[in-house]
Amino acid sequence: MYMRKNFIIATAGHVDHGKTSLIQALTGKDCDTHPEEKKRGITIHLGFSHIKLSDELYAGIIDVPGHKDFIDNMISGINGIDMVLFVVSADEGFMPQSLEHLQILNMYGVKKGVIVITKCDLVSSENFEIVKEEIRENFIGSFLENAPVIGISVRSGINIELLKKSLFTVLSEQYNTKTLSISNHFRLYPDRFFQIKGFGSVVTGTVLSGQLVKSNILYSVPSNKEYKIRKLEAYGNDTDVIIQGQRASINISNLSKEDFERGMMLCTEPYTLTTLIDVELSLFNNADIKFLNQWATVEFYVATIQCQCKIHIIDEDKLLPGEMCFAQIHLNRAIAVCYGDKFIIRNSSGINTLGGGRILDAFPLHHKKRTEKVKKLLQLRATEGIKHLILAEVEKSVKALSIDQIYKKLYLNNIEPISEFDYESVFMGNDGGITWFWNKNIHEKLGDKIVKYLQIAHKQNPLSNLGKNIDEFTLIAKDFPDGSKIIVIKSILDTLIKRELIENRKKTYALKSHHVHLEQEDHIKINWVDQYILNQRLTVPLWSELLEKANKKNIHEKKLKQMLVYLISIKRIIHFDGEYVHSIVVNQARQKLLEYLLQHSAGITGAEFRDLLNGNRKMALLLLNIFDSENIIIRIEDKRYITEKGKNFYQIL
Repeated sequence: MYMRKNFIIATAGHVDHGKTSLIQALTGKDCDTHPEEKKRGITIHLGFSHIKLSDELYAGIIDVPGHKDFIDNMISGINGIDMVLFVVSADEGFMPQSLEHLQILNMYGVKKGVIVITKCDLVSSENFEIVKEEIRENFIGSFLENAPVIGISVRSGINIELLKKSLFTVLSEQYNTKTLSISNHFRLYPDRFFQIKGFGSVVTGTVLSGQLVKSNILYSVPSNKEYKIRKLEAYGNDTDVIIQGQRASINISNLSKEDFERGMMLCTEPYTLTTLIDVELSLFNNADIKFLNQWATVEFYVATIQCQCKIHIIDEDKLLPGEMCFAQIHLNRAIAVCYGDKFIIRNSSGINTLGGGRILDAFPLHHKKRTEKVKKLLQLRATEGIKHLILAEVEKSVKALSIDQIYKKLYLNNIEPISEFDYESVFMGNDGGITWFWNKNIHEKLGDKIVKYLQIAHKQNPLSNLGKNIDEFTLIAKDFPDGSKIIVIKSILDTLIKRELIENRKKTYALKSHHVHLEQEDHIKINWVDQYILNQRLTVPLWSELLEKANKKNIHEKKLKQMLVYLISIKRIIHFDGEYVHSIVVNQARQKLLEYLLQHSAGITGAEFRDLLNGNRKMALLLLNIFDSENIIIRIEDKRYITEKGKNFYQIL
């Protein structure tokens, strides 16, 4: 966070009311530098200058064109401005273009300004007061209703210094009370491009968010090219960093004229284009249209971008002048915009400005139906606050999202740590320092899958009281990001336990309703399998022989496997490396091995262990591998040695 020291002022007002001359009087710079502007006597392109209002307070001034034919330049010029110099000439008064500019400024959320009546030397003092009162009436109900009104004359210099003081007063109020976050990613839409011999390409624009350091790599959208920065400049001075709220120029070494295009965005993080956006849309009270109907085609303006779009109104059937609605906008080309960006719409011919609004979601789902859920999510996005945005992002996702993924979608840095989230429809968990969010729908669907998964598992293994462990459940969430699987599964299992649907059984989770019920015949057959494997002693039983003899006892293969799972679950049989061995054999062999190693510090080879058991090589290796996995022995080259765990284990025996 830092205190505001740099501001952007834009002019507004009807064509030929003296905006450019006013800036020249304030700053000493003529903003009409283009030959065509000189020839026609009006501002066509954006002009820029800056003014130092105190030792600490600087303001960039944007001269926007007033002519209706260049309204798109005016819209691109007011992005990121802090206040407006609204210019009305004393000899003509408030004009149609004045009203259009005022409506656009209102739509863009400009809050501060000064009303400047130019050419006051061309009217008498009596007529000036009449004009002043008429002008005042036109600003009633707008953000300029109580703004200072200053009459000036550029030719005679009347009240120019007074105007400077008024600018300082308005901006210093923000300077003293407002702080600004620079934690958002850097973003700038260049509005001018030119090449300087010996320096290369230069672009200028207003820094909409974040900061840019000279050593940063710049990305351009939509071309996705990378650029190196040679030089940064703000308010005519070289600098190593430019920040949000500054009017800046960037000298880029490898940017060609062909690379530059109107509507491109420069940023410090790669960004995805979109052709679909959700918005909050309003029509002006005096919009030159009876109503805006469903799927109306209009011209869409945001930053330096201009394109056509179709409007799908979400919460109304049509939109009347003076009304507001939620809408999904289908753009005719892919553009780079972010949550919160302001936009303007004009009729399809681009002649009349109809209204505008604010982008609520730059990457929404396609709303084929206008459901209550869609309206609710848009209402959440329209409500200020990062938690509402997180909630809206999580609600529309079909997977768990990390907080970093959410901020990336919003093109924000992790600006606010989230320690709790008080919404019933969203679940939150933390794993390895990463916070994950997922919605209630995901939670319930995955919970249902877990229950069905256990139902199938219990049906396949009806003789086992055990269920599945957490790692096995993650297979159900195979499409989820790896870091989220465990935390999501644990949360869902906790919910299912609270609902008394499942319970914890020896590090597994099983359905609470599942219990093993053995008939007398089952006991007989299980005892036969148990005794058969025990009788093999130090010979690894062959599956084919076991299955053949089991079939003769009327135990088919599926039932045999279920019985083996049961015997494993009650620790009568050990299943290791695909082989079955009786736990009594394992326990006896373990005791012999540990006794031997406690007496022989030189260790034991596989052949020596085979002889110790008086068994065969295959069984000896199988048992050694089992004991290796228990960490009671350790293998060094061709010998095994007892570990501390092995010594402690023997003492317990």
